[in-house]
Amino acid sequence: MDLYTVRNNIMKGMALQDLNLRVCFYARVSTDKDEQLHSLSNQITFFNDYIRKVPNWEFIGSYIDEGISGTQVKKREEFLRMIEDGKKHKFDLILTKEISRFSRSTLDSIMYTQELLSNGVGVYFLNDNINTILPDSELRLTMMSSIAQDEVRRLSQRVAFGMKRSIDNGVVLGCSNIYGYIKDKGKLVIEESQAQMIKIIFDRYANTSDGLAKLSRYLYSLGYKSRTGKKIDTTILTRIIENPKYKGYYCGHKSKILDYRTKQKKILNQADWIIYKDYEKVPPLVTEELWERANQKLKQRQDSFTHRAVNKAIFQNRYPYSGKIICGCHNLTYHRSSAGQRKNNPVWECQVYRKESLKGCTNPRVFELELDKIFKNLFNKIFKQKTIIFAEILRECQNYLETNNNEHDIKNLESKIGLLNNKKTKLLELVMEDYLAKEDYKKQIGLINEDLTIYQNKIRELKNNKKDNNYIENKIKEIRNALEQCLDNEQCYNEVFNELINKIIVYKQEDKQIKLDIFMKTGESISTISDNLGKKFHLLDPYTTSQSG
Repeated sequence: MDLYTVRNNIMKGMALQDLNLRVCFYARVSTDKDEQLHSLSNQITFFNDYIRKVPNWEFIGSYIDEGISGTQVKKREEFLRMIEDGKKHKFDLILTKEISRFSRSTLDSIMYTQELLSNGVGVYFLNDNINTILPDSELRLTMMSSIAQDEVRRLSQRVAFGMKRSIDNGVVLGCSNIYGYIKDKGKLVIEESQAQMIKIIFDRYANTSDGLAKLSRYLYSLGYKSRTGKKIDTTILTRIIENPKYKGYYCGHKSKILDYRTKQKKILNQADWIIYKDYEKVPPLVTEELWERANQKLKQRQDSFTHRAVNKAIFQNRYPYSGKIICGCHNLTYHRSSAGQRKNNPVWECQVYRKESLKGCTNPRVFELELDKIFKNLFNKIFKQKTIIFAEILRECQNYLETNNNEHDIKNLESKIGLLNNKKTKLLELVMEDYLAKEDYKKQIGLINEDLTIYQNKIRELKNNKKDNNYIENKIKEIRNALEQCLDNEQCYNEVFNELINKIIVYKQEDKQIKLDIFMKTGESISTISDNLGKKFHLLDPYTTSQSG
């Protein structure tokens, strides 16, 4: 479609129906309920009749999304297919009932109509009488899309309010996908075949030594499967055991929607749940005593697993060389030994050597004191220009403190305030030209003023928290002192080692010498060779060694 020609013809008084256009339509309903699907059927019939009655139009086809929300585009497959077909110039015009059917997001409405227009495709919103081919359509589309988006926000608030009232009245919420029950009119009704499985789960877990994995296999052997026909996952078993409903307790307010547009959900802490005994609406499947014993065992096992994981991590990182010294023969890490006479000078040796001695590994052992000497010498060589390095670090820190002193956030908020004020002006223009009703104008202005107040308060808060020059100078002094003391204590040495050294590979050389290939995280590789087995290493010049990356 030649937009320039079409616009000129419309401006000369020609109707859209007088133009030779290839036309399709888009329809959507947000749920798959009977009344909504009936509405969709009516939309399809209307558009088919509407397009076929226009002799100048060629009907290309339809794009229909059933049971899909208009808040997020990514789930609307037909909508996205329509956009792609528009880019391929398969049609010239899209008909749709109203803006809320096209999208309930202001940004999406503008973005996709502009994208279509750039490919020569217009969109005509019948109920809103907006034709994106016309130059003045974008402003009206922005305003009407904002209203459609705000309707979603208000609907979300009403749903949240209704759910809160339902919780207050003890109505069981959620769908009927809970094992052991069927939901009926706000109550749970026992489903006998699944209820037997729930009883087995609690009895088996509380009264035997079985863990969750073994319990899952046992259930599968009895014929109990997940809804997909597989073994019941241990995560599902955990949720079943933790669910208070199985002991006859009402449980609500377990999650909260954070954003009505993205539907992002936050799972609340158990302390925020609403829980109380209600055998009438939630008939129990197990006794409270059995439920408590199963949960006590579950918690003990979870705590034990966490404790083991933490201890393992602590053990693995107890020494700076842990996990970094590697045997050149077996590609296994060295382990530390401080038994017998080596208590004051621990030795690091290959895992295979620890198990099988020289029969398993002839690669040499290395003494920790010699490793300490090597790396302190290395760090001194690297940091011999530390005055220059420290000065550069301090300059970067000072620059960061000065340029990131809330200025960026303040300018960003001021920019948003400017956009909102422009929006107020455009709304006023729409009212003056009778494009927007005064009631809708007042609603939009009220929302804008709320945002303006929030942004202005935030700017005052940021300005009050700006750091003065004395703060920045004192902070730089603290950083300088920390840098000067960097290698003076063992803790700092360990941190520097961990930040710089990636791995150390040990090789056996002739005449009982040892070669260490040291690989740094900066990409350099440095070699050291000992004069005697495990003693008196000397460091090759790191600035003449090869680069590994």
